[in-house]
Amino acid sequence: MHQHLLHLLRLYLMLSLALCLGALAACTTTGPFALTGAAERVISEEVAARAMQPPPAPAPRSAMPDAFGGAEASFSSSAAAAGAVAGGMAKREKNALLLTVYYATDRQYRPADKKYGWQPNRAAPHLSYGSVQVSVPIERVPGTLPLRPWYDMVPSNDAGQYVLVKQIARWSRSTFLRAVKAGLAADPTSRAAFIYIHGYSNTFDEAASRTAQMAVDLDIDAIPVFYSWPSKGTLAGYAYDQNSVEWTQAHLQQFLSDFADHTGVTDIYIIAHSMGNRPMTLALASLLEQRADLLPRFRQIVLAAPDINADVFREQIAPRFANLKLPVTLYASANDKAMRASYGFADWRRIGDISPPVTAIDGLELIDASSVTMNFMGHDYFASNRALLTDIATLFKTGQRASKRGGLRGMPATAPLYWAFP
Repeated sequence: MHQHLLHLLRLYLMLSLALCLGALAACTTTGPFALTGAAERVISEEVAARAMQPPPAPAPRSAMPDAFGGAEASFSSSAAAAGAVAGGMAKREKNALLLTVYYATDRQYRPADKKYGWQPNRAAPHLSYGSVQVSVPIERVPGTLPLRPWYDMVPSNDAGQYVLVKQIARWSRSTFLRAVKAGLAADPTSRAAFIYIHGYSNTFDEAASRTAQMAVDLDIDAIPVFYSWPSKGTLAGYAYDQNSVEWTQAHLQQFLSDFADHTGVTDIYIIAHSMGNRPMTLALASLLEQRADLLPRFRQIVLAAPDINADVFREQIAPRFANLKLPVTLYASANDKAMRASYGFADWRRIGDISPPVTAIDGLELIDASSVTMNFMGHDYFASNRALLTDIATLFKTGQRASKRGGLRGMPATAPLYWAFP
């Protein structure tokens, strides 16, 4: 009876959300943040479908799958549970791992809330730096990001159940660079860092949480860092976010230059997601065209579900990467509903949508992730699916190209133009 009532409550809340989104779309159909009819239908259909689905059964806490294996082993028995992740930046506290995640952002800080909001920091030099303490449940299915439900009337602080942002520290640029150096010194076996650039409709806290989750699940012995641009963090903020990523590009380029030049990191791995690929691709290409000496430090670049105009990418961005001989891997899917919504908004295909006909892209490796298990939007598969996590971890740890990594097949098999998960 209790579960039935809980499901009815969730159903009511999700239907209410659908009605609110419909009202919002009706109010903004002529404004600067208006969604086109196609994009509006995609979002409305998905929210309605989600509302009708029963809540998933919780996974048995005594039988969590291992991050990169097939055994039904408890996650608490993995190396991650002992804190052997995130470049040594994690420690165990009761039923959670507490991670130190570094950040740079050009969001405006709100002293009253002690948080970064969605507004841009227009005061030069724009960038703020620091670290975030994030706790990640030990007994958690790898790939999941259990955040506190938005409908919780009394927010829970159960670190064994949810990924929680515990504390945000703000530093000067020089303190940030010294802190990263100190983090490297604590683990003399590795001088690596991975940088995550989030996509559309992400808050600062969500970006910090995702970075911590990936640091644990990838387990690549690299200092976790994220760059957070001022996304509005709402579905209706798409047009605002498009302007925001244009504005942030110069700041991101400056950050990447500083990080490569002044931290002592020798191996930099980048994962950019969705709209975050727009400023990242342009900023990185511009930086390395000006500073070829930094090129060896950028070991692998992952473009996950990039929300970029497909023709712009093929004609203007990919050739720059090819000239630089930068190791780039692009993951795309034909089942990514966010890409469908973006297409509906812009009326132009996105490079993160791999719908037929599929053609090779010179200068990078294209991976078709259409066959992997995804959530109802199918957009965060790069961090939520075990096959993708395994492939990215193998790519970062070994540097092997797709033809050498297990779990991928060439398309076509005789002379592959791209690669796909079975």
